[in-house]
Amino acid sequence: MLRQAAEKIPPRVYLIDDDPVISFLLVDLVESVDLPYTVFNDAAAFLEQDLSALSGCIVTDVRMPGMSGLELQDELRLTESDLPIIFISSFPEVPSVVRAMRGGALDFFQKPFSTQQLLDRIQDGLRINKARVEMQARSRAIGERMALLTPREKEVLQGVFEGKLTKVIASDLGISKRTAETYRHLIMQKLQAGSVVDLVRMSMEFMSEKS
Repeated sequence: MLRQAAEKIPPRVYLIDDDPVISFLLVDLVESVDLPYTVFNDAAAFLEQDLSALSGCIVTDVRMPGMSGLELQDELRLTESDLPIIFISSFPEVPSVVRAMRGGALDFFQKPFSTQQLLDRIQDGLRINKARVEMQARSRAIGERMALLTPREKEVLQGVFEGKLTKVIASDLGISKRTAETYRHLIMQKLQAGSVVDLVRMSMEFMSEKS
């Protein structure tokens, strides 16, 4: 049986701002559409969590005492966290905006901001994160299935991936065509592939994940 991946904390919006007025506004905004959230008044407190278990979206101020929002973004990148980040700032200086966006920020809003536009981007961030989590879970599952293959099955799979006919794979490996067909059948069972198309797609995803 395949090992189950560690379950992530249900997705939520992480609101990080040292200004209680802005925090109140952000809370009111996400509560208006029943989004789960957690509030932090500084970036360091947010980083005390197990980041690998988090899913959702971050909304953070840029200028805060101690660690800035941009420094938080750098730290998250070092830990390979891919939570979408939305920045808000009263002082959207060009260097800060460029640094944030080049660092992968989803968006950058100037205070005062349009609550509807910010809410739309938060929803975008949650959808993006959901898609990433699903892709990561699929990649883990494929990797675990690939690990079940024997060395010979991996050789046959490589031949299938290269588009070789079964008889060519058999010749290359010095086995009979029937034996090669048996290996391919076992491979499809282990990888839970319904067709050769699925088999090739899984191989492509696996190789992409390893590179």
